[in-house]
Amino acid sequence: MFRQRLTLLVAAAVSVLALLSACRTLPIDGRLPEGLSAEKITSVDKESPFALSPDGNVVAISSSGLKMFHIALKEQIDLSGDSPEKLAWSPFGNFLAAIFRKDGKSKITIYDQHGIPVAEASIDDALTSLGWLSEDEVFAGGMKVKEYKFGSNYRSILYRWSPGRGIPAADDLRNTTIQPSTYSSWKAALGRGPLIEPVGQSAQIFYLQPVAPPLFTPYYRLIIRDIDTGKELESGNVSLNSEGGSFSADGETLLIGDGIGSTKLYNPWSEETLFTSATPGKGPVLSPDGTTWFADGSLFRKSKMITALAPGVARFTPDGSRLIIRSGGSLYMVTGLKPAEGALFAQSLTAKISKLRSMRVQGLVTPAEYKETLKGIATP
Repeated sequence: MFRQRLTLLVAAAVSVLALLSACRTLPIDGRLPEGLSAEKITSVDKESPFALSPDGNVVAISSSGLKMFHIALKEQIDLSGDSPEKLAWSPFGNFLAAIFRKDGKSKITIYDQHGIPVAEASIDDALTSLGWLSEDEVFAGGMKVKEYKFGSNYRSILYRWSPGRGIPAADDLRNTTIQPSTYSSWKAALGRGPLIEPVGQSAQIFYLQPVAPPLFTPYYRLIIRDIDTGKELESGNVSLNSEGGSFSADGETLLIGDGIGSTKLYNPWSEETLFTSATPGKGPVLSPDGTTWFADGSLFRKSKMITALAPGVARFTPDGSRLIIRSGGSLYMVTGLKPAEGALFAQSLTAKISKLRSMRVQGLVTPAEYKETLKGIATP
């Protein structure tokens, strides 16, 4: 009897220790502020991309191939045995775009909402960014590097494609000459390409272009490009350690970190800085209303940290009430966040706002004039 009890006690102790050890190794351990909760929703490939559908119900993942995973039902659909490099849903969620790469070349495949492939295009470059300009047009970013004795020519490229209507069209963004030693030191960072992001509710994109002046530290120039005119607005500089920026849903504010020790939220149109936070800003993502954000594995509200969560990549649902995080080989969902309110301009105003931003990019209005004109447009 004593031996049986001892065996049971030892087994129980081992189980408790294993549980405690597991809790310590979980990225999100449940000790969250009141009202917030977190759960693992599925397993994914490590360091893989994912994309959350506009309704927040389905997430495209890479788990031994491309899949669509329905969060509530815990069901998935297999789309491809190949693993994607980038994923992006169309604005209304009717289509999913995926980039597959092999031997330095890329393929963009478009799937409908049921996971059926409906269009495909091949490009002889390594694409590094993916998104949608509208429900009918995809954009992708890439770069070409040509090496010379005196240095490397780094060319950022924007591709635009209307699936089912021809082939992708390439448009050069900017060129940079980079000295051999500089390119060697920053090759991994530069290999991420121009880190293109769409600007919400208007016809502009945002990208980072490396600048490498001799004898000085290289850096990224922050640029907003007007799609229709090709004109550009330079919006500051940031370290090559930066992982890019994230716009609010209405396209008014931009969150960007320098990758070293500073992250800021600012309005690139009016040139107003809303706050600066002493955190590197790795993997920054901004909530739809521009008040809550994720970076460096933590959740912030305005300039203050709310709680540590997990290192990785995250996306907010369109209503801002949930946050999906890919950390290591797991996908987590944080719930209980304050829903975003008034995150978008009324649809009837978007054409006027897009035109105003185009004028700002072209230098036809000043930051102060932009702010005053926008107020007149948005005020009933």
